[in-house]
Amino acid sequence: MKTIVLTGAGGGIGQSIIPVLHEMGYKLLLTTRSTTQELEAFVERKQIPAKVFQADLTLQSEVEDLFNWALEQGGFDVLVNNAGIAHAAASWKLDAVELHALMDTNFYSAVRCTQQALQTMRQQDFGRVISISSVVAHQPSFGTSGYAATKSALEGYMRGVAHDTASKNITANTLAYGYMDAGMLHEVPKAMLDDIQTRIPKNAFGSPHQIAAYIQLLIESPFTTGQTLHVNGGQWMP
Repeated sequence: MKTIVLTGAGGGIGQSIIPVLHEMGYKLLLTTRSTTQELEAFVERKQIPAKVFQADLTLQSEVEDLFNWALEQGGFDVLVNNAGIAHAAASWKLDAVELHALMDTNFYSAVRCTQQALQTMRQQDFGRVISISSVVAHQPSFGTSGYAATKSALEGYMRGVAHDTASKNITANTLAYGYMDAGMLHEVPKAMLDDIQTRIPKNAFGSPHQIAAYIQLLIESPFTTGQTLHVNGGQWMP
């Protein structure tokens, strides 16, 4: 049984994929920035024997504590960098200070976690690093320049990680999903959702279960590395 460290587990996408990953047979070590009670109650209701750890991934010391805790739980095989926040601001209003704060959460948190995870993965000659990106990195909409920049940086970083670690049976990939019926999407006004849906060839929002299915694919694919996989209903076609 492979063990997954899942960051951003308290968010809508995280809670959508946790039951699916459990059903697939993975052991789950979950981390959230907020208090653990809500996430612990969620996995208890779902009867999922997952462990939960609170960590602010913008702080190096707390990232180190997270991975020390993960080793105490028996170790891990997979890191899924899912932590992130939404952001919207017109480019002429987005200053460098605001973008730096956004990068700290959406990009540098994944860098901190990946660097820590690789210490263990290299020792055990096995690992899978999967980072969650977005269709917005490839097809921005109004006000998403900052968010797109964080996800574009993440994709480039993962390609470099894939190159550096290929000889140690470690793969590093990115999953760029489109508009899924979970999480941040539920905070978008209906009029905007209707407009977004018209620009998706499938004319529908995706099921977050598909994200879990792609995570499983990447875990079980030793020859897939340095890739960005797109799940967006045809909204972006590279």
